[in-house]
Amino acid sequence: MISYIIGSVRIIREDYFVIENNNIGYRIYASLNTLSNLELNNDYKIYTSMQVREDDISLYGFISKEELEMFTMLISVSSIGPKVGLGILSSISVNDIKRAIVNNDIDKLTVAKGVGKKSASRIILELVDKVKKMDYVDESSQSMGPGINEDLTVAREALVNLGYQKNEVDRVLRELKTSDLSLEELVKESLKRLV
Repeated sequence: MISYIIGSVRIIREDYFVIENNNIGYRIYASLNTLSNLELNNDYKIYTSMQVREDDISLYGFISKEELEMFTMLISVSSIGPKVGLGILSSISVNDIKRAIVNNDIDKLTVAKGVGKKSASRIILELVDKVKKMDYVDESSQSMGPGINEDLTVAREALVNLGYQKNEVDRVLRELKTSDLSLEELVKESLKRLV
């Protein structure tokens, strides 16, 4: 099992990056949150989860232990695989996931791609006791504004890291600002308009 890798980021793509350590490049699948915090040729410590299947061995990596911990919890839920786990972490912050689980907020979890009401209910049912023991900020009165602005900032960083010009990225994000898109949808829609 690989707990973490320290190395230099050589490639950043839409859903993965490549980190080089001792002349070996590791392809690591990551959430938009992690990808948006990376810059090419900079060194990082990436916390990893190795997933072994019959026909595949994949590494999933995160910039923080907290995000890795949430990923591990999510994929422990029956019917939630690594790709759906990443989708959830790309659409909702770790703190918002914890809050949604504790507050039984099914709608919040279903904004993530691949998560229906049944899957969201299962996540809440299986994780609520674990999450209640963890630290999280309960901001149930929080307005939608900061969340949208935060998503736009993360999306902007992710797109710039993929090599798009800042002014082009800003133009596209201004067009999408009023739309009710999750972080993942925001990035995907932006990519369609930037190509």
